[in-house]
Parts: sequence; C-alpha cells; structure tokens
Amino acid sequence: MKKTNDITQDELANTFKAERSRLLKYACYRLGNEDDAKDVLQDTFLKLYTRITGADDLQINDLRSYLFRTLTNVCAKWQTGINRIKTIPLDMKTDVAEASDPGNESDYKRIVGLLTEIPDEQAEVIRLRIYGDNSFAEVAEILSLPLSTVKSRFLYGLEKLRKNMKKQSTTIKSTRL
Repeated sequence: MKKTNDITQDELANTFKAERSRLLKYACYRLGNEDDAKDVLQDTFLKLYTRITGADDLQINDLRSYLFRTLTNVCAKWQTGINRIKTIPLDMKTDVAEASDPGNESDYKRIVGLLTEIPDEQAEVIRLRIYGDNSFAEVAEILSLPLSTVKSRFLYGLEKLRKNMKKQSTTIKSTRL
C-alpha cells in the first residue's frame, strides 16, 4: 500500500472505521440530524483522504485527533454553508437517539436544544468531550486550544446548561399551576 506522510491509506481507513460510531454520534449532536451527520461524515473521510494522499509536506501527529478536527470543520461549514437554522427536528429517528445513548429520544431532543442556547465554543467543547468521548487533552488538540481554555469552556458551558435547565423546570412548574 502506498505510504502517505507516514500514514498509509489502510491506517486512515482503519482509524476511520474504529472511530466511526463516535464520529457519527458527535456529528448527530452537532447537526441534529442523522442523515446530515452521515453526509458530513462521508465528506470528512473524502476530504481527509484527499488531503493525506495529495500533500507531501502535511504533518499529522495524531490521526484520530486530526480526524475529529476535520469533522468539526466540515460540520461548521455544513451549517453555515447552507444556512441551517439551529432547530431540533421533530421527526428525529429513535435509532439516532438510542445510538447516542442519552436515555431516550425526548432526552436527546432536550439536550440538543439546550446546547443551542449556550455559546457555540462552549457547546462544541461539551459535544467533543461527552458525545465524542474525547479527553480534555484530545479536545484541546482537536480545537487547537490550550488545555486550560478547553476546561474553562467546559465548566462555564455546564454551568449555563444547569441554569437553563432550572429555568425550564421552573417554567414547566408555573405553567402547570
């Protein structure tokens, strides 16, 4: 097999296969739609394959982190490129919710909705950490940020999520009265 920047095509394919479920889970939470997530995942693989096989001077220290970073960028371009509105589709497939394992579909929708209410940079760190199943160090590498910044965005994001959840539960209680 042709060697490309110390990474073979087989290594790329094997890493992609090994991480596919985590990547899909992350993309589903990022985009809120399984079909879009699958399209973005395919675009990510093709983009990475083309980049690795076509560049002689490309330096990749950690293929897994590079794969998540590329997926993050493709998701961002996908969302802005076709002017997607941050909404939760009401017809979200149950198998996506189960694959994402947040408990059930209504929990999945609630989490996705709550993540759209906090700053994108905080939501992104939370998605990568929890739904991408990455360590803080891996998230820092994927986003090219200092570890301390990743940790603070995670902490502040969780605090805002808690605050928003309390607001929701207070609103629900007051509407029942």
